[in-house]
Amino acid sequence: MSFYHLNPNRRGERMARRIEQLDDYRVLRRLPRPDEIWCRSMPVSDNVIKLAIVDCETTGLDPERHKMIEFAVGTLTIDAVHGDVVDVTPPQSWLEDPAEDLSIEIERLTRITSDMLIGKWFPDAAVMDAMAGVTAIVAHNAKFDRGFTTKRFPALADRPWVCSMSEVDWPALGWTGGRGIGALLTGAGFFLPDAHRAAADVWATTCLLASAAPDGRAIAAHMVEAANRPSERLYATGAPFDCRDALKGAGYRWSPELRAWWIEGDGEFVANERIWLDQISPGLKPTIEAVNWFNRHSQSRSTAPTRWRG
Repeated sequence: MSFYHLNPNRRGERMARRIEQLDDYRVLRRLPRPDEIWCRSMPVSDNVIKLAIVDCETTGLDPERHKMIEFAVGTLTIDAVHGDVVDVTPPQSWLEDPAEDLSIEIERLTRITSDMLIGKWFPDAAVMDAMAGVTAIVAHNAKFDRGFTTKRFPALADRPWVCSMSEVDWPALGWTGGRGIGALLTGAGFFLPDAHRAAADVWATTCLLASAAPDGRAIAAHMVEAANRPSERLYATGAPFDCRDALKGAGYRWSPELRAWWIEGDGEFVANERIWLDQISPGLKPTIEAVNWFNRHSQSRSTAPTRWRG
């Protein structure tokens, strides 16, 4: 089931289809426009899930030292029972002056110049209005976007956050070639002309999540199920340096903020991992944190009530 209907140039589409008949070529099409997205037209109940899709451009990678210069938000609403798309709103975007000149690298990456930002400020009320009534906030790199967004808009820190890059099993849904927006779009046969601008990235993420999974539901429905499932995070606290390769090979990730290796899974998985940690280093002191979509993508260990076990 397609989630869109393109209105292409007919001559161009005929040429594209002829080229696609050749094994040596593949044609990418533009992303659908908002008016080309297919939504269920019949009335729906109040049992819907409304997602705010966000993206930001920044002066650097560290939310403690760097600032946002562009912020965009759009919404995607799906039926909570059937998982199909019932409403889409195109992204709104705003610029803000960081009170410093942008680096050449940032200007090249984003095509935003320092002159474009002079006197610009995010309209806080408009941003909050765009977020009204949403079930969760989605970003394609949630830890990065959450750090910057919640520093600039602290009221959004207590909202559920979802990562469309890590909390969608893209390969299992038939999307191969990588988890970045560009790779996923290419796999779907689309191109994004304005990559690394916030509104363009929001719209690309929206289109990807509105796509139908093999079971007919929107990919967004699968993402919400995964994100809203409680899990546990196991920290290999005090792991000696010579355990690094074993931990990395087992899928553990390094947290530079906490200076600890960690892995996440359900209770049974974490219990088995703890036994394995005791075997590779008896002096290790693992800690376990309860994780949900309120605190999973926070910079610190906990931004919501959690359950700890030593």
